[in-house]
This record gives sequence, C-alpha cells and structure tokens, in this order.
Amino acid sequence: MTHFPARSLLFALCCGLTLTACNDDRIHNICGNHPTLCQDLVDDGWCRYERTDVIRARYHLQEEGTDRRKYDVMRSLERYLKCAERSTNIEYKTAREQKSPRVEGMLAAGDQLARLDAATRNSQDPYLLLWHWTNNTNELARQQFMALEGQSVLEEPELQLALGGIHAKSEPQKAIALMHHALSLYREGDAVNSRILTSLSTLYMGQKQYGLAYLWGKVSESFQNTPEVSAKRFGLYHSLSKADQEAWDSQAATLVEQLKSGTYRP
Repeated sequence: MTHFPARSLLFALCCGLTLTACNDDRIHNICGNHPTLCQDLVDDGWCRYERTDVIRARYHLQEEGTDRRKYDVMRSLERYLKCAERSTNIEYKTAREQKSPRVEGMLAAGDQLARLDAATRNSQDPYLLLWHWTNNTNELARQQFMALEGQSVLEEPELQLALGGIHAKSEPQKAIALMHHALSLYREGDAVNSRILTSLSTLYMGQKQYGLAYLWGKVSESFQNTPEVSAKRFGLYHSLSKADQEAWDSQAATLVEQLKSGTYRP
C-alpha cells in the first residue's frame, strides 16, 4: 500500500516532463521547418518561455496573417523584451553598442515590434486599438475602441476589462457592471484574469461597499500566484465582524467554483 503515493508522484512527474518535452518538440519542429522564425532569438536558457511564445506567435502569424495574430506577436515580443531587459540589466533601445547574442536578440525583437507597431496603426481590430491607445497615446484609437461598446466584437473578458477601466473614474457603477459581465464570459477551463477580480475589489472599496470589496479580494486570492490585491491588504478584516467574514468567505468559495466551471452569472 505504501507504494501507491510514490507511484502517483512518479506518474505526475512523468506527465509534467512529457508535457514539457512535447512543447519543446513542437517548438523544435517549428524552428527546424521555419528557421527564420527562431534564429534571431538566442536560446541560452534565459527567457525560455517568452522566447517560445514569440516563436509560436510568429508561426501563427505566418500561417494566418490576420491583425489579431499581429497583435499576439506584438504582445509576445513585448513580454520577451521585458524579460530580456531584466536578464541583461539594460534596455534594448540603448543596447546597440553592446555586442552579445542576447543583446542581438533583443535588438531583433525590438525592431520587429517597431515594424508591427507602424504597420498596424490603422487597424480596426479592438486589441490593436487598445494597443495604440495605451502604448502610443493615440486618441483616435481610443475613440474608435469606445465606439465599439455594446457590439459583439468586444464580448471578450480582456476587452470588457479595458472598457471597465475607461469608465472606472467617471462611472464606477458602470465599470462594476462591465467587470461582472467580463467574468460571465469565461467558460470552463479558461484562465481567469485576476485583474478583473482585483479591479472589482478596488471599485467596491471606492464605493465604500466594504463587504463586497472583501468578497472580491478574497476571490482574487484563488487566481493569483502572488496576490497583488487581497482582502488582507485592504485591511478589511478589521472592518468586518467574524460572522460577516465567514459569510463572505463561504460566498467567495462558491464564486471561485463558478468561475472555474464557467458558470458565473451576475
């Protein structure tokens, strides 16, 4: 009987290793068949996951060529550059005098990002409208994004989150409704963006609805590796009775299960 836990652990480890190997094999195949998608990004162990995301996004862009795929490449390049900057302690924009494979990879990634940024400035894709508004302070892009409010093209959690962020200061109740709607769009197996949950907690805090702020702070803790906003950080434990906390905790557990199963409805 004592062999089963060890066997289960071994099985879990093998599954994890197999999954990693499969991911590596897929990237290896992409790079083998399409070397230009990979050769400018140094594979030295640093930023491995970010590098993989860039390669995969480039491959999908090559296969489909849509504006959404361009956005995916831009986001993956942005994450790769942030990781590379941390690993080298320099910014890619000031790295042209440095000569190393990692710096060369940074420069190549930065150049592609700049090209895609310029090439998509007139795109009507909502994700790219958001990109150009937030990264380039493009007011026209913001107006065009806002004009899509209420249309099916914005019926995605990330876009509802962005829309709620726009309304947060001037119309907090509307922002709250948008955040709840964003959560209702998740289906079973989807990765829930914890920023929606922390935004809800912050919005309720601003409305002095401390019980609801505590509730959504508590829910957010189940979807963050390192909680950025939580009921504890708000100090809300001190403003609620033990009985109230227990009631909110029970409701939070229910909400977590609903979000994970894709059945949450406001």
